[in-house]
Amino acid sequence: MGCALVKLVNHQHGEKGMMSLMGFSAQRRVVFAVMLVSIAGLGGTIGRVSNPLQAGQVIRVNVGLVQTDIMVFDKQGHFIPDLKKEQLELRIDGKLQPVEFFEMISAGSPHDEEVWAKIDNRPSLPSETPATKSANPGRTILFFVDDWHLSADSVMRCRTAMSNLINTSVAPIDKAAIFAASGQLGLAQQLTGDKALLIASLDKFNFKSSGAEDLSWPPMTEAQAAALDHNDKSVLTYFVSAILGKPVDLDKIIPGEGGDVGNAVETTRRRASFLVQQSAGLGERSLSALRGFLRSVETLPGRKIVFYLSDGFVLQTKSTDVVSRINEVTTAAARAGIVVYTLDARGLVVGLPDAKVKRAPDMTGSLAGSGVNEVSAPMDALNAIAYDTGGRFLKNTNALDTALITTLAEISRYYLLGWYIDPERLKPGKASTIKASVKGRSDLTVRVRQGSLDLSKLVQGK
Repeated sequence: MGCALVKLVNHQHGEKGMMSLMGFSAQRRVVFAVMLVSIAGLGGTIGRVSNPLQAGQVIRVNVGLVQTDIMVFDKQGHFIPDLKKEQLELRIDGKLQPVEFFEMISAGSPHDEEVWAKIDNRPSLPSETPATKSANPGRTILFFVDDWHLSADSVMRCRTAMSNLINTSVAPIDKAAIFAASGQLGLAQQLTGDKALLIASLDKFNFKSSGAEDLSWPPMTEAQAAALDHNDKSVLTYFVSAILGKPVDLDKIIPGEGGDVGNAVETTRRRASFLVQQSAGLGERSLSALRGFLRSVETLPGRKIVFYLSDGFVLQTKSTDVVSRINEVTTAAARAGIVVYTLDARGLVVGLPDAKVKRAPDMTGSLAGSGVNEVSAPMDALNAIAYDTGGRFLKNTNALDTALITTLAEISRYYLLGWYIDPERLKPGKASTIKASVKGRSDLTVRVRQGSLDLSKLVQGK
């Protein structure tokens, strides 16, 4: 009768631990009701073995039904819509766990159905509800805009992209809100499906800061400052040569006797130190705001989708403990049951520094051999946040609205799976990891919540 899954307790334990029947099919409810009747019928026998049950006492079933959402894609990024429970392999803390509950959910709008049809290469059926075993529960869509790291051009691109997404893909049953890292939109945004209110909130969003800047000559980027912070001699050679207006070989300079060269070296290092501190401070502001935001939405019910829009920022790993800050963000996302999708608001990045930025000629060819990628370095933070929360990094596209719309449609189809677990493992604060795969299909990618999760927050009915 599944003794490992059933625990009898008397009325002194109260209501805590009662299993919610929400999410079960009608057939499962009937089976569960039969279990309750059968157990009640055995009450006298059980009472004689252990503590006798008095009249009026209630036998309760203490079972933890944990649920989480997963998405499965092929190598082309197409969602796999016809999986069966038997095909899933689930591991909790590395141990195989039987899947007891499994169904596909389609929570998209009519416009999402058109996007799905295009992706699946099939005729569009916008007038029909997508096939699913459950009613459309609607979506919670949250935009977090990192205005500490957005240029004025990127602010305009973000406003246009979010406006198009709201107008085309947000359904009346959805709930959405827009937050800014600087707090310029307020700390408590109202979740709403009213497009007019969302657009009005978006209209208040303005340029705040384009990140850390160096105004000396030749201009220094955050990535170059980080390289100098790590004693990159090639980058140092470039700046010293540019300052002196002639090629300089630092290997031939005697420490302490460099004259003008020594002064140029000291000036360069001082500039780099200041820029690193400025960059690290803004990065800390963004990560702290994101962490606080994720914690603030932890209590919102259901599945939550977060889009994080930013130009990115360089991880100053030597001067700050930025890796720990990112871990705090991903932990907060795991606790809130949130997957974060990051978007590089700079658009298409060609792999070379922006032609609009004036720079000194590289007289020694030092930058070419330095290994510093000034364009991709700001992507590291966005990539880390997306990957570590189980999301995806959207980059290298000028069609930001298309990237958002397509991604929202993509993640609005998912599977909900559930499994029973020993209630002792559902104590708040106990961390567990979830891994899922499709048996015999290594070509398929299964996206599931990353990090150490508090399973007590995933119990059905909570």
